[in-house]
Amino acid sequence: MDSNDAFAGSSLLAMTENVAMATGSPTVFHDGEQRPSKRQRRFAPMTQHDSQTGTAGSQDANLDPPGFIKRVQLKNFMCHEHFELELGPRLNFIVGNNGSGKSAVLTAITIGLGAKAADTNRGSSLKDLIREGCNSSKIVVVLSNKGFGGYEQGTYGTEIRIERTLKKSGPAGFSLKSEAGKEISNKKRDLQAIVDYFAVPVMNPMCFLSQDAARSFLTATTPADKYKHFMRGTLLEDTEVNLRKALEIATTAQSSLNYHAENVKLLRQDYDHSKKLLKELTANHDLTDRKRALQGKLLWLSVVENEKSQNKLVVADAHYLAKIKESEEKVASKTAYKDQLRLDQATAEQQLEDTLSSWQTKKRLADEAQSLMHSARMEYNMQKEHREETQKQIDDAEAKVCQFENTIRNFEERLEKQMGGDKKRMHEEIEGLKERIKIQQESYSSMNIQLQELRNQEEVVTSNALPKIGSLQKSIHEKAQQIRDISQGKRNFLSNFDPHMEKLVRLIEQRKSEFSSKPVGPLGNYVTVKSQFQEWARPIQRYLGGTLSAFVVANVSDGTLLKSLIRACQIRSNVNVITYKLNEFDFEAGKSRSEYPSVSDALEFKSKSLQCLFVDQNRIEKVVLVTNKSDARDLLKRHNKNVIMTLSLRDNKSGYQSSLSAHGGFRIDTIEYQDKMKLTTKVSDTTFLTEIISEEKKELANLTSQRNDRLKNIGTEIATLKEEMASAKGKISEFSKKEAALRLELERELDTSAIEQAESDKQVYINALASYNLALDEVNEKIDIIRQKVQPLKIKYEKANNELNTDASTLDDLKHIISKGSSRLEKLQDDIGYSEKKIEKYQQKRAELQQKINEFKDGIGTQISNAETYCARAVAFAGDMPETREDTKAEIDRITHRIQLAENRVGLSQDQIMSLFENAKLKYKDAEQKFVNVDKAVIQLNESLKRRWQSLTYAKTDTCVTADTDFKESLRFRNFSGGLNFNFSKETLNMLVKTPNDEKPRNVDTFSGGEKSFSQISLLLATWRPMRSRIIALDEFDVFMDQVNRQIGTKLIMTKLSKESRTQTVIITPQDIGKIANFEDPGIRIHRMKDPERLNNSSYYT
Repeated sequence: MDSNDAFAGSSLLAMTENVAMATGSPTVFHDGEQRPSKRQRRFAPMTQHDSQTGTAGSQDANLDPPGFIKRVQLKNFMCHEHFELELGPRLNFIVGNNGSGKSAVLTAITIGLGAKAADTNRGSSLKDLIREGCNSSKIVVVLSNKGFGGYEQGTYGTEIRIERTLKKSGPAGFSLKSEAGKEISNKKRDLQAIVDYFAVPVMNPMCFLSQDAARSFLTATTPADKYKHFMRGTLLEDTEVNLRKALEIATTAQSSLNYHAENVKLLRQDYDHSKKLLKELTANHDLTDRKRALQGKLLWLSVVENEKSQNKLVVADAHYLAKIKESEEKVASKTAYKDQLRLDQATAEQQLEDTLSSWQTKKRLADEAQSLMHSARMEYNMQKEHREETQKQIDDAEAKVCQFENTIRNFEERLEKQMGGDKKRMHEEIEGLKERIKIQQESYSSMNIQLQELRNQEEVVTSNALPKIGSLQKSIHEKAQQIRDISQGKRNFLSNFDPHMEKLVRLIEQRKSEFSSKPVGPLGNYVTVKSQFQEWARPIQRYLGGTLSAFVVANVSDGTLLKSLIRACQIRSNVNVITYKLNEFDFEAGKSRSEYPSVSDALEFKSKSLQCLFVDQNRIEKVVLVTNKSDARDLLKRHNKNVIMTLSLRDNKSGYQSSLSAHGGFRIDTIEYQDKMKLTTKVSDTTFLTEIISEEKKELANLTSQRNDRLKNIGTEIATLKEEMASAKGKISEFSKKEAALRLELERELDTSAIEQAESDKQVYINALASYNLALDEVNEKIDIIRQKVQPLKIKYEKANNELNTDASTLDDLKHIISKGSSRLEKLQDDIGYSEKKIEKYQQKRAELQQKINEFKDGIGTQISNAETYCARAVAFAGDMPETREDTKAEIDRITHRIQLAENRVGLSQDQIMSLFENAKLKYKDAEQKFVNVDKAVIQLNESLKRRWQSLTYAKTDTCVTADTDFKESLRFRNFSGGLNFNFSKETLNMLVKTPNDEKPRNVDTFSGGEKSFSQISLLLATWRPMRSRIIALDEFDVFMDQVNRQIGTKLIMTKLSKESRTQTVIITPQDIGKIANFEDPGIRIHRMKDPERLNNSSYYT
């Protein structure tokens, strides 16, 4: 029985052993007729252990069985950067607006539990699920393992942490961790064992309903669709398919058995015939025995010869064993010497460590002494500066005293003269000068601001031009280097794709016999731009993109081999492998219809089939070349036939790609060209690069000239402004001097108070002189103290430095000793390694000898066994037997001649008859035994299949009764009645429902949208009931409901699933159910997702 049969059997037995007690509702049979159900036994729910969780309605969270999802953590998965969600053990609602990442949570759960990307309808590869802009993604699903029935709780604890890491480059990986974070396994089969243990069928589409699966189920319109969804979700369909396959195998085995019965009869006839012939030769029994004894003699002679050869090998083995012991003694001696050296080395290293510690201590003391000397020097310099400052203050104070004495004398002289003047005129003239000074100062301030602005402009011009000029200079240098490489033969065209591309092409040529068809590529090597379209080479290359670097293979196996060669050649560029059958076809009908040429018109291809490949991959016949972007816009707005895009020129570095959006809006994108050409042109690469360098040099000269002209203009403005500022400053100085002179004139009428003030100021400075002299004395005393303190510090530093140098010398000596010891250890290690290799060589030779000895021993044993079948050893070497091999052969020949005379009368030799008899007997007995065994197996298989079909019938009936009962319970929630009508022969499922306004049940397909959606939800709940999955999930169940039916459906789900302790349910909906849910019910949790961040794209095409 194969694995599929075993699976079918186990599924049937599991279903049969878990039949629920009949609920009193009518049982549905294959023909759709309803009959009273028989009394059935009550069984516990399907689980790995006896249920200890209490009733489904228990409110104690501790009674929830293990296996539910406690927590989901996402990092860089789809739209989530960092996301964490705590789930309840029973009913969970995840609500949020569209785009908030609700469905991504369900996708993460299914991927985290082992599903593939294709199973989620979210992409063909797991790499598609990584958040845009990131290189990896991580999913963490934490399962509860607490309570009775947990999985390997001694290993994992109360939680099982499942981590799945997705990578852009490289395969995805699993990690199963314990509650403490210790990794237990990284094998997917261990994850599968966990989800199987907790009865979480991740691959069952009815267990984890994505948006597409939910939409498919909720919109299933025909009875056949409903029946198919129900049978697939409850695994009845898989069980039936497996049983049918097993039945086909049993039928085939029975047919083969009937055929082999005839062969057994023929073998019996051959056996009887050979036995009859054997009886006719029993008369020559004595001659045959003598011949067998002589043949045994020959075999025993061979045994003796081989035993002599075996003894020689044993002697050689003893020789190598002595060599091994000798070498092992040398290894032991050198190992002991090496151990002693290591001890000496360790002692030296310890001395080195102690000396190093002493050196570090003395180094610290020397640094401290040096630091103290430095501090003293800093304090000395500070006091010295303080002394100079104090002396300067004394000099300044003495100067001030002299100044005030002169002032007092002047005041006294002026008092004597008491000159007068026209005060009013002088005041008016001073006010006039103040006004003119103010005007000039305002003008100066304004010009200073202008000067700062001009200097800022100068910096902006320099900084803005510098990156562009540097980029151009770098580009010119790189292209010049490429020209030099090409002229020196260091580069070829293939190196433009990748430095190792030429190596890859050579390797493909060398191993082309391994491909079903030699790969073609890189494709750019087979495409040439026509001479009249040379200016379009770089825009076309930018449009074709990665296709030019791609290779074309005939099938998937060729693609796999080519990818391995790409990795072997260390190709770092992104090289696409296109699986495509090259062929030719006519694409004239699809070419663009306009006055402008298309990309296909501008290119030449090595073959028509390659041109058709680019038509298929890049639609080159529909992309038009228009020099001016305005003309391109006009062309696109005319909606010419087969025109999907235009390419336009801009400059030597960039161009334009124009197209119309799906809504008719014009879109133009600026594209940057690539430096390296990946398609061939009519002109050489050096000519092309020279032209680009010439253009870039012109652009560089233009940029440099513009920058210099702008800087020159700004410099002229700055110089002019500085002259004007100098003039304004001169006027301000002139007017200020005049104002000061007038003020002096006014102040000549002095009173005695000015003289008294001068006397007072003079006395202040005299008092200050006294304090400055005291401070100077204090500074001089401090300097003397510092000088006395520095001398012992200097002695201490010199002593510490001398001790430091001594330790440094000791360190050097110890390092030399350690280095020398290391060299000796390495030499000893090499000698030991050489001796160990010799021992290994001797052991290898001994192993070979032992193998030969064993072979001889086995061979001799076989020979003895064969010889004993002819005669015993004592018989072979008895006195009446020949001595030599030649005499033995001669006597055998004589006996053989006598036997042949008797055999001629029968027609066959005695050996032939014996051989014929033995072969016929062996074949017949073997065939007879095999026939009996196979016949028993076929009988057992047919009986097993009969029982399993019967079990499947019972399981179908029980599952449908359970679903029908649950469906009726759901209908009563809205005061409806009805049931599910299964027809197994026609494979249909009809939902018959009666509303309060109906006289009799009718098919739900005749209901309104809301009532029909409610019935579909009831069917889904009825399908879930017999599934007995530990975790179920549904994405957007209410998408086709109105508000009233959505509330009723939601309440139904809450009522039926919030108390269900053996099943954790996750419902995803965009509707806010906060007003519906009972927040006091511990069985319900509502998780609200944050609204997505949205961008305004209204200005996208402007």
